[in-house]
Amino acid sequence: MKTIARIATTAVVALASLFVASPAFAAEDEHGAVERYNPAEAFSTAGDPLQIGAIIIVGIVLLALVLILAQWIGSAFNKKPRS
Repeated sequence: MKTIARIATTAVVALASLFVASPAFAAEDEHGAVERYNPAEAFSTAGDPLQIGAIIIVGIVLLALVLILAQWIGSAFNKKPRS
């Protein structure tokens, strides 16, 4: 059961990382041409404020999603006691 829950958790994390990386896959400029993704633009520079609240909220939501789905998928494979 633990193995299946771990596999499910890995799958959920892989899907979540695809959602996080999707802007890099779909970046286009105003003329419709695909622009190269520059990872340095995702980070703030020395004078820019960080959006700590948004980062914490996204982290909590992703953590909750992973934990809930892992429990849900893991419970699907629990053996029912016979009476």
